[in-house]
Amino acid sequence: MPKKLGRPEAIPTEARWKIRECYTRHYGQWGPKVLSLWAKRQGIGNFSPGAIARVISDLREQPEQKPKPRRYDLIAPFVMWSEDGAGFREYKRKKELLVLQDEYSRYKLNHRLVPGPAQSGDVCEYLKQAFDTYGPPLVLKHDGGSIFHETRVTDLLHQYGVVSLISPPRYPPYNGRKERSIRDIKSYERAMKRKEQDSTLAGRIDAAIHDLNEERPRPVLRGRIARELFDNDRIPLPNRRRFISEVKATERMLKDHARSRRDRRSARRKAIEEVLSAYGLLVDRADVSTYLRAETATNKFGRYMDVYALFPGPRDPTRWRAQGMYPL
Repeated sequence: MPKKLGRPEAIPTEARWKIRECYTRHYGQWGPKVLSLWAKRQGIGNFSPGAIARVISDLREQPEQKPKPRRYDLIAPFVMWSEDGAGFREYKRKKELLVLQDEYSRYKLNHRLVPGPAQSGDVCEYLKQAFDTYGPPLVLKHDGGSIFHETRVTDLLHQYGVVSLISPPRYPPYNGRKERSIRDIKSYERAMKRKEQDSTLAGRIDAAIHDLNEERPRPVLRGRIARELFDNDRIPLPNRRRFISEVKATERMLKDHARSRRDRRSARRKAIEEVLSAYGLLVDRADVSTYLRAETATNKFGRYMDVYALFPGPRDPTRWRAQGMYPL
């Protein structure tokens, strides 16, 4: 027989079969470190856990892949707004910037710079100002801070018929558009401060938000500016009362079928996502990759273009649903 090439087996064949039989006999509950100690106690040999792991690799159960958090795209303004704050310092005094943003267009609808941590009155006033100026959205996304559980804010959202959506804890990418906007504002403010020493913090923030809203073409918006998308891409939205009732019904169903406390806590968020998807206002996003090919971009944006060509005129999700079509 030809001589076997390569490194010799770390564990002899007989020992390999004994280790595999021991692993199976104990229902796969003994790991490589335990089997290494067992083999040494039995006088089979002194083998490393790594070598034993390779012996039993085909017998070990593969862990279930956790589902990736949902990434989504909205198809129009006023479907969802997001609210968040950012800390600044001026003359060694802490100030907080409150920013309200439309999730589809990235348009900053209102902002307010307040001394110290924001209070419920500050949040309530600047939200009401935006609602009265532009009209309320269907959903307001926020981080679930204590301010949004105070009576003044909850009553305001109930008065305008806005559904509150809390981002999942310890997962910033869920509110990634807003996080990126905050970074852009801070970056612009720092750069402007270096060039214009006599400028004020409020003036620099106003200039940064004006740049993001009115001047900067965004690659993520296909070269358009935020104001253009916010003004030109509006569509009729579903009946607000019906939308709220459907969210509540879906939330109750998800809580009834919940198998853990985590499922119960996430029931409202999942209910809002499901109802928005049913109305065609929220669609799953394609995987984000640094390797962007021309055909990938064409296919991604072509999906929307084809649907709009089939249904000329205002983009009405209710009409799409009635005709059995969705913007996918």
